Amino acid sequence: MILRRAIWIITLLWMSVIFYMSSRPIDLSRQDSAWVLEKINMATKEEALDLENVEAMSLQNWIRKTAHVIIFAGLSILLYVSLYGYVGKSIKTGFIAWILTVIYAITDEVHQYFVPGRGSQIQDVFRDSKGALVGCIIMVGIFLLIEKISWLNKLVSKIYNLDVNKDKLKKEV
Repeated sequence: MILRRAIWIITLLWMSVIFYMSSRPIDLSRQDSAWVLEKINMATKEEALDLENVEAMSLQNWIRKTAHVIIFAGLSILLYVSLYGYVGKSIKTGFIAWILTVIYAITDEVHQYFVPGRGSQIQDVFRDSKGALVGCIIMVGIFLLIEKISWLNKLVSKIYNLDVNKDKLKKEV
């Protein structure tokens, strides 16, 4: 039970970080992307922050868009792990985790609409949704495999207290 709570806390923290990053003005977002370009030796910080530098601006845009996919894949993975056992097994959990991640992506874009210098883009929701789908597919695959391997299934059931829930249902009936 402690592990499940910890997973939910990590999931909520991840969502909070997304909200925080979306709350930051565009110039700070550009600085983050410039930092990445500098760290991978693609440009100096000055080059990366030069708005006239078309190549640097294009690379920064690519970094931000890729970050959308990765961050929302991570969120869907965390939601999947948090929800597993509550809503069902592998595929059903994956579908619900994907839906919840897409809903969060939509609310994130609505939130960005109200941040000075930021905008709301439907393309970002599509990127977030694609990332979420990738994360859910990975988790469905992993958990389908876990459900097929007896000793792993027992271990996961114990972690998620799934056997306890079955015993409670039998006593109630």
